[in-house]
Amino acid sequence: MDKHAQLTRAKRLALGCLIIAASVFVLTTLAPRFFPSLSGAWWLGLTKMASEAALVGGLADWFAVTALFKPIPRRYPIPHTNIVATNKSVIAENLSLFVKEKFFHPDAIEKLIASSNPAKGAGRWLSVDANSARLSRFTCDALAGLLRVLDDKPVKEFISRTAEKGIHQLDLRQLMSTSLNAVTRERQHQVVLDRILGKLAHLLAQPDTQVYIADTLVVWLKTEYSRIEKLLPSSWLSEQGALIAVKAVSSILEDIYNDEEHPIRHAFDEQVHEFLYELQHSPLMENKVNGYKDKIINDPALKNYIHQSWAKLSNWLLSSLEEKQGKAEAKVAKLYKELGTNLNSDGELALAFNKHIGEAAKYMAPELADFLTRHIKDTINSWDEREMAQQVELNIGRDLQKVRINGTIVGGLIGAILFGIETLMAF
Repeated sequence: MDKHAQLTRAKRLALGCLIIAASVFVLTTLAPRFFPSLSGAWWLGLTKMASEAALVGGLADWFAVTALFKPIPRRYPIPHTNIVATNKSVIAENLSLFVKEKFFHPDAIEKLIASSNPAKGAGRWLSVDANSARLSRFTCDALAGLLRVLDDKPVKEFISRTAEKGIHQLDLRQLMSTSLNAVTRERQHQVVLDRILGKLAHLLAQPDTQVYIADTLVVWLKTEYSRIEKLLPSSWLSEQGALIAVKAVSSILEDIYNDEEHPIRHAFDEQVHEFLYELQHSPLMENKVNGYKDKIINDPALKNYIHQSWAKLSNWLLSSLEEKQGKAEAKVAKLYKELGTNLNSDGELALAFNKHIGEAAKYMAPELADFLTRHIKDTINSWDEREMAQQVELNIGRDLQKVRINGTIVGGLIGAILFGIETLMAF
């Protein structure tokens, strides 16, 4: 049964009780005239007084319930009728404030999250294969949709313009200067030098490197001293020369690596600080840096390379994400299931999960509350007054009709009780 039928049935039932009370009242009032012998009957007086009180109670409740939704009378209504429609803006304001204060208060949100333990529920839900697979498919579809948005021509042009604008506004010289200052302040550039020396030493120790040096010496002898090379054992000399060169360079590298006061380290320091000073104060260096920045922005070959690389990457990602039960979906589902298992087994992780959800909810609650309360208020204020009253009556009117029925019944009981009190007082 729909709401209209339920409301109509409740109204008819309430009206029926009122008609019964009115009929009994009329009958008990007229009975002594047609049957004089009943004029002194106590039960007739009891019935009359009870029906009279029931009629008064039913009519009073009818007026109270009807006055909520309709003007009484319709043409020239008395004050304080048609209450719902008349107070539409007040209802909108109070309802929105009630929702905001009772449902989206930060303390209420925090209490809800603390009592519900979302980490446990999420872990239990994600541990089911079907759930993790479904969430994985949703995630892949969402990412694929995002990629399609990014591949849209107007969006790509907007991103390109924004990136170019950001690079134009970027002070590349200041960024490089700040980064180098941070590196040199902690002498991290010497750490970089140590790593370079270590890599060079490792490279020189490789047999392939020594063979390459020997071959280079052979070519040099044949080119520069072709006559002497025919008389000498060039292969043996080249091998020995390569070994001597490797040992010499390795010895130098080891000395630099072990000696923090080595002249080459000081020379490296001077070069770095000189470059840093020029970067900060030299107009020529500023022009060079700005020139590099302009080349990055305006170089068509670089732009074309970036666009082609993005197109390839985007197509590959899109095909992987859109493949039903493909590798991407399987990997994401596996990650979700592992997360669910960890949330169930790792108490610290679950505690941190709940904590961060609570903090995020407390942070978002005021903004979300303002949005929802404003939406509720604007929506109610946009309704037609008569339509709003009809909708409210349609949803709660059935219970209010029961109030009318209860008013009629309770009124009759009160009338009977008053008759009994009156009779006792007469004795």
